[in-house]
Amino acid sequence: MRTRPTPRPWRAASVASLTALTVLAAGCGSGTSGGAAATQDATGGGKPFIALSNGFIGNGWRQTMIAKFEAAAKQAQTDGLIGKYKVVNAPGDNSATEQVAQIKSLLLQKPDALLIDPASPTALKPVIQQACSAGVTVVVFDSAIDADCAHVLQNSFADWATYAAKPLLDGIGGKGEVVVSRGVVGSQPEAEMYETTKKILAQYPGVKTAATVTGMCDGATAQKAVLGVLSSVAKIDGVIGCGDGHGVAQAFTTAGKPVPAVTFETNGRALNYWKDNKIDNGSVAVMSDPGQSVAALWEALDLLDKRDVPKHLTFPIVLVEQKDRDAWAAVLKPDEYAAWPWTRELFRQQVKAVQTGGEPVRPPIPTAAG
Repeated sequence: MRTRPTPRPWRAASVASLTALTVLAAGCGSGTSGGAAATQDATGGGKPFIALSNGFIGNGWRQTMIAKFEAAAKQAQTDGLIGKYKVVNAPGDNSATEQVAQIKSLLLQKPDALLIDPASPTALKPVIQQACSAGVTVVVFDSAIDADCAHVLQNSFADWATYAAKPLLDGIGGKGEVVVSRGVVGSQPEAEMYETTKKILAQYPGVKTAATVTGMCDGATAQKAVLGVLSSVAKIDGVIGCGDGHGVAQAFTTAGKPVPAVTFETNGRALNYWKDNKIDNGSVAVMSDPGQSVAALWEALDLLDKRDVPKHLTFPIVLVEQKDRDAWAAVLKPDEYAAWPWTRELFRQQVKAVQTGGEPVRPPIPTAAG
């Protein structure tokens, strides 16, 4: 997403674009999970009890998402906005059955609001309805959900695909040969992203798709998949992926070929690799925002305060352009993913933008001090 006169991905997507999503793609790839529960035990003092149920914890994106929520919840408790909070991570590999069981256990503790990053867009419907019937405010994030009583906050997968492809194609001058690295083929988000990618490629008649591989939005998987096609193609100018560029770049290095423009992950390791290797060819880093968990916290509090919040909210993805790469790289640990720092005020500004069709919010890039 490099050369820019393309608009940045801050537009608010329409509610019509919010379709049922699987959490594997929504959570930026799959991973094994360790089942841990983090609890902040306080007496509460009449303030809300906020609980978060997470479908799995086994990748850097999910770990970042939980860390951002816990930091925000701890500060909200210090500020007297909440009484206590609890995080439960389902122990299995994105198991809806295990998450349902843990949500039922959480409901026995009578939270005022329940935030859910779901393992399935459909399997959690009965337990979510149970929560709503018990008077619990439910906010689902990172995925749509088949449960009418829940509020939904998520990123746009069409935006993700758009800003993984368009600036990269502009960066290579709108001509050449590219490889498309697809995500979790068979999932609804991946289908939406792939259709978007094909539409964008159709706008660039000078670009030819030399190969299509399945990278699963995972660097190691994409590395093997791309390496498998490099011997049969003479030159590749770019690889359009969904946050697997570090592995893709290593595939080219292993094959003794120059690294083309790629779609990097938004974690510290990938951004520093991009920076340290002085890759200046149209590469971009783009993924969904692990800071959604913090935005979901503010949504739950506003709903408990009876504020007007739309049933569906679309928040901006994280786009790291080359001009901002070094600033992000300086504040991220190797496995930490870039996340927008949603304050309550910024959350409310974005809600207003969704309600009015206005310009979406541009949160600031975090700094080492902040």
